[in-house]
Amino acid sequence: MSRLTELTPAEKKFLDDAVAEAERVAGKKLNQPNRHIVLNQARAQIESARYAAKKQAERAEARQEAEFTWSKPKPFRR
Repeated sequence: MSRLTELTPAEKKFLDDAVAEAERVAGKKLNQPNRHIVLNQARAQIESARYAAKKQAERAEARQEAEFTWSKPKPFRR
């Protein structure tokens, strides 16, 4: 897993929420190894979501290129 750089505010909130939820389920503050496990799982989810969004954008771009055909505009005639 590569290091995630430039997290968006939504992704930072997702990481914080993941830790908070794990602490709520455990009923106490997480110790360091468990906190790292939770954060690594959340980072993996963010990375896979970024990858899915990238692939979806590529498919949409390919679909738009396949549907688009350029033709010379016809001049206005009176």
